[in-house]
Amino acid sequence: MSRATVGGPASGARGEYGDLLPVRPAGAPPVVCLRGHYLALFGMIKSHSPRYRLHTTLCETCRRQEAGDAGERRLAEWAHLDVRVQHPPGAVPPDGLVLVAVPPPTGSATGKIELRLDGLTTGTATLTSCAACRSATLDYVHVDAGHRRLGYGRTLVRATLVRAPGYAWSAPAPDGPVARAFRARVALPRTGPLCVHRGK
Repeated sequence: MSRATVGGPASGARGEYGDLLPVRPAGAPPVVCLRGHYLALFGMIKSHSPRYRLHTTLCETCRRQEAGDAGERRLAEWAHLDVRVQHPPGAVPPDGLVLVAVPPPTGSATGKIELRLDGLTTGTATLTSCAACRSATLDYVHVDAGHRRLGYGRTLVRATLVRAPGYAWSAPAPDGPVARAFRARVALPRTGPLCVHRGK
């Protein structure tokens, strides 16, 4: 059944499903909110984001402090994305926030992970790995300007790392202040063991 609204089908572009929320990789139940409040002290609300089609957490301390001011809720509520769920390019859900694993082209060791919102790519991470060396490189991470500072980049990094668990990972230092500021938050060495199989 299609989602109909006045003025045409719902797209999310007109805010039918609310503003974009911060995203964090799903995992153990959260202990603190994005502002650092301990959730066990005054509670949290488990909800769902129709915009992302993901489960969310809303900090009760933040909610009460902000008194319902939507402009202040940027860090009060966040969505949880399971980075282990990565769809092949031919079977991507058309709605919500999803990860897509694009395999390397024939003859290449470099693949990519895309973060798509309602079918549009909002961020990309590329990785190069070698099963023989059990080494991998996070080559590049890019998030569209309109979707930055929401955790999309860190989610892409986590999604990339689960592609090669137990590998020795590294990531080069990028150019530019924005890319360097992001890279400074990624806990990977600048260089790793050289792969002797590349180029063969």
